[in-house]
Amino acid sequence: MFDSMTQILPSLAALGGLAYWGIGLAAGLEAFVLTGIFLPGTLFVDAGGVMVQRGLLDFLDLVWFVAIGSVLGGEATFWVGRHLRQRLSARWKVEDMAPYARARQLFARHGGAALVIGRFLGPVAAFVPLVAALSGMETRRFRLWNIASGLPYAIGHVGFGYVLGLGVTQLPPVLMREALVGLALGAAALGLWWSLRRLDRALPVVLEMLGGLMDRIAGMPRADAFGARHPRLARLIASRMDRSHFLGLPATLLGIGFVYLLGLGAGIAFDFAHSAPIVQIDARLAQLMHALWTPGLVAGFTVFTALGDVRVVAALLVLALMWLALARRWALIAGLLSALGADLVSVGLLKLAFERPRSALGYFVETSGSFPSGHATVSVAFYAMLFYILWRVRRLGPVTAAFWAVAVAFLIGLSRLFLVEHYLSDVLAGWVLGALCLMSGIAVTEWRQLRHPPAPRPVRGMAAAAAALASVLLIGGAGLRLADYSKALNPRPPETAPIALSAPEEIFTRYREPDAAVTLSGEHRFALNIAFAAPSRAALESALHARGWTVARPVTVPGLARSALDALSEDSAPDAAPVPLFWNERANDLALSLTQPAPDQTAGKTPRMRLWQSRFVLADGRRLWLGVLRRDDGLDLDEGSDGTDVAEALAQAMGAGTRQIAPGTAPLPLIGVDTPAPEAVLTKP
Repeated sequence: MFDSMTQILPSLAALGGLAYWGIGLAAGLEAFVLTGIFLPGTLFVDAGGVMVQRGLLDFLDLVWFVAIGSVLGGEATFWVGRHLRQRLSARWKVEDMAPYARARQLFARHGGAALVIGRFLGPVAAFVPLVAALSGMETRRFRLWNIASGLPYAIGHVGFGYVLGLGVTQLPPVLMREALVGLALGAAALGLWWSLRRLDRALPVVLEMLGGLMDRIAGMPRADAFGARHPRLARLIASRMDRSHFLGLPATLLGIGFVYLLGLGAGIAFDFAHSAPIVQIDARLAQLMHALWTPGLVAGFTVFTALGDVRVVAALLVLALMWLALARRWALIAGLLSALGADLVSVGLLKLAFERPRSALGYFVETSGSFPSGHATVSVAFYAMLFYILWRVRRLGPVTAAFWAVAVAFLIGLSRLFLVEHYLSDVLAGWVLGALCLMSGIAVTEWRQLRHPPAPRPVRGMAAAAAALASVLLIGGAGLRLADYSKALNPRPPETAPIALSAPEEIFTRYREPDAAVTLSGEHRFALNIAFAAPSRAALESALHARGWTVARPVTVPGLARSALDALSEDSAPDAAPVPLFWNERANDLALSLTQPAPDQTAGKTPRMRLWQSRFVLADGRRLWLGVLRRDDGLDLDEGSDGTDVAEALAQAMGAGTRQIAPGTAPLPLIGVDTPAPEAVLTKP
């Protein structure tokens, strides 16, 4: 009996898997009325079924997580409906929403069984428990039907994803990768469009529901008793939670956010000043981004980085000010100028204060300080303020405006990282500073509109024609700058002359080079366990190829994406690009996988070697290469294991000794390439 239960209930290992928790959460949020209105959680459940078919998740474990999540979401919706039904008819117009009308018809026709049927009807699933609560359905009866609805939903959609995965695997490998890419991109685009569209329409209803919930809590006996004992504090809380004007709840939330971001920005600045681990991550990430450069990616990210150019920002600023002035939206003008002014002043002062030099790997020549990123700051302070203005003048919905504000800020900041114009801490600090400037601009706008309510006027006649002509010229000028972002390019860093070693051990004893490589975050450290002395890279690759090692593709964005898809489809190519490691703050220069003779291909068992060309040469002129040899799948280094035994076997096969040179040190086989005599053993301190 116990063995049977352990096969059915979620395993302890599954409880630690973020994928199970995430998919279960998505199912629960879709079943909860406040989020199910817009969140397509079923897409995540279907994707989980595909992962089950690929062997990445367990079927029964995922079914339990999805079923429990959906049941809890339905229970939360029923609780909301029971506690707020007295206020629903007076405050909300939820009956005007199509999913609610369908849920009501479904419940009237099928009763409790509507909970089971509604699970498979998208957003209707979140409204059926609400209808049940508003109809006065008995709690015990609801819970029985709610629990009964969870398992069919979980089994049905996880099974659908499993079948979908089976269908994809029947395609040829090349078509399968293309199908997976197309399916992922199509699902992401469809889900994003659907979510934004639904959320823009449903946001007023969601806000009314939250307001009704707060009113209900405020009217509870305990809240009344607290107000009687502490009248002044109760009045303060009530004024801070007042949703009827800006100086109430909106100002409270804005103030809390401002204080939080101010502390976050101060923490980033403190970490930079004290050389916290983020500074080491900065250097590693800069090296990685530089390695990912391709002409196409550089050209694409140059367009995004050009959005922060002063001429583009100036053209869009004049364009916005012109239309707002013609429409007499003075409060929005004041807010925009306040946000941009705060941006320019704060960035200038902080750059002077920190004086952080730019990376030598940057694509363009930049003369100002690196910390914080001015582009990242303006991406939030200016562009997010523009999208806020478009929402306030009712040209965009609130969610769509927020999405595009976040997307533009993210792409501009990412472009600065990719082109190595800034470090990660620079961009993070710029985003935080820009958010502070944005909040100040919004506060100025709302405060002025509270004191001087806007009286917009339509723009017609000659004024409209002249403004349209000016708009074409301004947008055209900004577009030309985006298309031709001509700036001086940084010259490639000069190659330093190699350093000759009298003995290999000097690399550690005299020059104090690190004896281990780390991951990008620095969280994991792997000791060097192999070294080569080779006259050239080509000679090293040829010698290893003769021993059954295949050179991996260079680390590029498409290469890493292809490796991830190969791992998902269980069709890993021998030359798949592995996740890089960092030695001396540099990504590995060369990566290889042992393919002949075929190794144990179970997960995490393929021997992979990551090598770095050092700046040192031996007395005979051969370059010293250092490496880490591990067994892993190329992507998840946590699941790998040490490959020292493979390194020792390779050393013996290629004629290198592995004797211990000094007590208490770890031997590092130094393998000579294109030399008949075996080399000594390179020892680490």
